[in-house]
Amino acid sequence: MTHEPVKPTAPSVEDLAPEAESAGTSDRYAEGPREIGEALLKTFFTGLSWTAAARVLSSIGVALRYIVFVRLLRPFDFGVIASATLVCTALSAVTETRMGQSLIQQEDRIDPYLDTLFTIALVRSVIIGLMLVVLSRPLGNFFHLGEAYKAFWAIVPLPILQAVQSPRLISLYRRLDFHFVTILNVSEVAASFVFGLIAVLYWRDWRGLMFSILVGALVRLVLTYLLFPHRPRLGFSMERAKAMLPFGLWFSLGTLCDFISKQLDNLVVGHLLGPGALGNYQMAFRAGEMPVAEVTMAAAVVTFPMVAQMRDDSSGRSRLFWSLTSVVAVAGVAYAAVIFAFGPRIVLRLFGPAWIHAVNPLKVLCIYGVLQGFLVVGRSFLNGLGKPELYVIPAAARALVLAIAIYPLTVSHGPTGAAAAGVLSILFALPMMSYLLRQLA
Repeated sequence: MTHEPVKPTAPSVEDLAPEAESAGTSDRYAEGPREIGEALLKTFFTGLSWTAAARVLSSIGVALRYIVFVRLLRPFDFGVIASATLVCTALSAVTETRMGQSLIQQEDRIDPYLDTLFTIALVRSVIIGLMLVVLSRPLGNFFHLGEAYKAFWAIVPLPILQAVQSPRLISLYRRLDFHFVTILNVSEVAASFVFGLIAVLYWRDWRGLMFSILVGALVRLVLTYLLFPHRPRLGFSMERAKAMLPFGLWFSLGTLCDFISKQLDNLVVGHLLGPGALGNYQMAFRAGEMPVAEVTMAAAVVTFPMVAQMRDDSSGRSRLFWSLTSVVAVAGVAYAAVIFAFGPRIVLRLFGPAWIHAVNPLKVLCIYGVLQGFLVVGRSFLNGLGKPELYVIPAAARALVLAIAIYPLTVSHGPTGAAAAGVLSILFALPMMSYLLRQLA
């Protein structure tokens, strides 16, 4: 999720002017129904090629970074970083309004909304940073980090760096110019690996990993302004905020349920079993879901805006849906077969004996990755159809099942039990997602 690569060039301010923005992609396909469908599918596969390239190159870089870093550091160090990023992501999920997502599927010009979008994101990120500082010691005690509680101080710049990216980046999705995704993702991962390796060799502990994350975020921030020029200003319009809020809140609520479903296991493993076990579990989680996640996330980035333009073409949407789910199934089953057959040897060869305890949860998480891929595809269709509120139903059910199952399964079976709880939660959510999609077909 290949066409001849197009040499990416930074758009000028004129290229991103409101007039061009409001025209969107609809003017490109102002022909008959058949021509519209063919043009949209061609655009979809072009965008998919670029996003797939971005995800593949990024995943290779992330995998390389993991293979190198795990041989230089302990599972404890990865557990420290996992604890800090978990809390930071949790605060972000709870406070995220996702207003920018509403601009993707609406037909209005986006320029009048950008200052409000930027201001809300900046204020929210500063609040998150203050909360991390204030709660650092109690959080360190909760995760049994000892003096490494300072990781919660060190991660404070991350939400701020993410918040102050160019708000005009949203035009990437409206105009379907997905080759910019490749530039952003690859640059971030490359900077994170190169400078992170230097930092890891210097500090030899979790601080090197934290530096790696922050440098990657900084490089991405700079590139968003080079590729999508914008002069950010502090300003707030209640009218603009209200226009973006309804879609954004439903989108955010679904994202919050997703966060609980994906992170509650990390929270329980970190609290019950400590940072060492959490480090092993995090490695297994990433390795287990990565191949299918890269395929589905690449597809979802393109599917959301594409489905928004195919609302009147149910047959085209159906073909697209079954094509994507087939790809997810094939990729997931093939990867799971490799892990079940050669998992221990792969972990020992790539990561070393310190990570052998990750093998059993890794096998379970391969199954999790396939099921999660189906949910991601389904959600992208619901969002594209302007129905983000419907996704809350399966997402909330999934979060509830996980909340019930995670503690007893982790206590009785450790990280493997936590992985099994994740699989169980998705099995409850998938039939609901299937029903909702059939209703909208």
